[in-house]
Amino acid sequence: MLVVEKTLHIRVNLTGEGTTAIAGYIKERLPNAEFIDDGDKAVEWKTTELAKEIRSGKTPGKLVHAYRERAGLTLVELARKVGTRYPNISAIENDRRVVGLAMAKKLGEALSVDYRKFIEA
Repeated sequence: MLVVEKTLHIRVNLTGEGTTAIAGYIKERLPNAEFIDDGDKAVEWKTTELAKEIRSGKTPGKLVHAYRERAGLTLVELARKVGTRYPNISAIENDRRVVGLAMAKKLGEALSVDYRKFIEA
């Protein structure tokens, strides 16, 4: 029999006064904890390569698709809610059709999200 035990990884950033005391407390309570000093190199998330890669993959259509699935709706059901035909929703989800302001507002209301997510910048 093979048993696999997963180890819980927690990343914590300590800054400001009292960080040494907090780190000491953690070391005392969790002797196997691993501490990595990154030299106080803070990086803004938006500027990282990973953030850029994620943003490049997001399109209004992919967002509509993700929110539709999260809501548990079919193409037909979403189309009915926004007052259009399902091929139009399919074209939006497959980035063959641009989401206009009026449609973005309808989609936002139907999917309970901010409509501005669907408007290309």
